[in-house]
Amino acid sequence: MDPPRVWPGPRQQMWLPYIFIRAFPGDTGARPVQGVFWESPDVHIAPGVAPSVAPAVPAQLGQVALAGQANTVYGHVWNLGRGPAREVVVEFYWCNPTLGFNPIGASLIGTAYTTLGDRGSGFCHEVVKCPTSWVPTFVNGGHECLLVRAWDVAADPMSTPEWDAWQNRHLGQRNIHVVAPGESMPSQLTLAVGPLFGQPAQVTVTRDQPTNMPWLQLHAMARGVFPAAAPPTGLVALGTPGRLLDQTGVNVTADGQQIALGSSDGPPAPGSAHVYRVTASQNGQVFGGYSVVVLG
Repeated sequence: MDPPRVWPGPRQQMWLPYIFIRAFPGDTGARPVQGVFWESPDVHIAPGVAPSVAPAVPAQLGQVALAGQANTVYGHVWNLGRGPAREVVVEFYWCNPTLGFNPIGASLIGTAYTTLGDRGSGFCHEVVKCPTSWVPTFVNGGHECLLVRAWDVAADPMSTPEWDAWQNRHLGQRNIHVVAPGESMPSQLTLAVGPLFGQPAQVTVTRDQPTNMPWLQLHAMARGVFPAAAPPTGLVALGTPGRLLDQTGVNVTADGQQIALGSSDGPPAPGSAHVYRVTASQNGQVFGGYSVVVLG
């Protein structure tokens, strides 16, 4: 008897694992993501701590890596399938600030392995610690982008596209730059746009409300707690590295092209924040982004 040539039903209803990393709170793995996908609540950092002495689960979430020091990266991996996942591979990558990940710019930090039970087992998700230290450079103050990939070798292998967290549930992406209270935002943040696959891209920057960035609840370690929106006192704009920033949208036509983000806003008052989101799109579809939070 020939095997079936089509799935007999939704994968989550079959006796198979369904591995994914959340793109947002409440995510159950449906792809493509509708909305922001580069602020994963499942990618964490223990700053200034090497994996050999870091806890199995970070004591505080929403932390920022320390440039030039050993940091430990974690990935929270889920299985909502009806079957267990016995051979889960978890890979951890960093990349210089970019709107779209790709294998050329991605650097492997380390690889871990785990097993997960089915969704009714009570052991269907786990925070996995990368066994290798990550030492960020001083590019943009050490705020490189992070990507975690997870799959089951036999029962839920890596699918395509292999580097696109918007379309692939096996990936979790964290493109977030946090400026801590008392620090100032760099005059320019340099961002790579990523591969364009022969089509031009449009890059824009907008202000957003802190309440529209669920990740900030992790930083506060309190559900429903967000900083207040800081009133604009200047401009936020894009440009090219080293040149005056004076526009909120730019067109990009070449792979590897860089843009610069800057703001003339004054420092936020204590308890408030500026939130800026940069998005890159082609034909109206967002394919990458980067978020900046300036805390008061």
